[in-house]
Amino acid sequence: MPAPFTKDLCGYRAHGKPNTSDSTSKQSVDLGIALFDALGVSRDAKGEDETGLPLAKRVLGDLNARLHTAGSSRLVGEDRAPAEFEQYHHVGAFDQLSIEPSREYIKAWAQLTRGVRRQMPPSAIDGFNSLAESVECAVADEVAARRSVLNGVAQESLLHLDVTVSNNLVPGYPELDIGLSLKWSLRTDRAQDCRTQGAKLAALRRGRMPHFAAVTIEPRPYMLNLLCGGSGDIDCVYHLHLQALNQAIDLVLRPKTDRKSRRTVDTFDRLIDQRRLRDYDELVTYALTLT
Repeated sequence: MPAPFTKDLCGYRAHGKPNTSDSTSKQSVDLGIALFDALGVSRDAKGEDETGLPLAKRVLGDLNARLHTAGSSRLVGEDRAPAEFEQYHHVGAFDQLSIEPSREYIKAWAQLTRGVRRQMPPSAIDGFNSLAESVECAVADEVAARRSVLNGVAQESLLHLDVTVSNNLVPGYPELDIGLSLKWSLRTDRAQDCRTQGAKLAALRRGRMPHFAAVTIEPRPYMLNLLCGGSGDIDCVYHLHLQALNQAIDLVLRPKTDRKSRRTVDTFDRLIDQRRLRDYDELVTYALTLT
């Protein structure tokens, strides 16, 4: 079963080409049109240029509604930093360390020195000032040492997760069950961002690895293969409407006998056979098992 909101997000841009497609690629346009026809999208349906945020809102709302209906206590969130979750809350911890003394320390030190100077006899002021200067020099040395250490620490960063499913089964930070990267369509850089994100989530976790996957409506098998073919960086790719994409492949590519078309079809079939490419409904089914 595909994502029930898929058709609502599809349409044709001002240049007359599908909003899933690379307008410079004939195969992308042909597959996009065939995909839309399979979905029942009218040829005069208007497609917005902004697709990322509407997709995130729909996936968020759909997962939240289905989990709520099933009585799940899981929390569905949008645009969350991995550091907000139990497995990754240590990431970026160095960024929270202050190099300079806090405002509270500076204020308390000033109050202390003023109070002492007011109460001590004039003959003792010089000695106290010397001691206070020694303390301030020591603090300055510690600040310099912290700056040297922290400036030399390699900083790790993780992209925000577009949609998350988490639990509060243990005290403290919520535990991340599912992290999703949403890509309405794909470019080479978008695919690499997602794979890099998955590799970092695996390498930097403390605790179990969450289920990390991408959600897309990209019609080109070549681009889908860039994202998930033979890679362990992400668990799989969920397609918003795999059945309609299969119909588009059957119409546009399977009848062709040239080597490039046959290779593209073989890539698509392999992604499905290896379960690297799955239907959106399998994501929902997995999320419901967490109840």
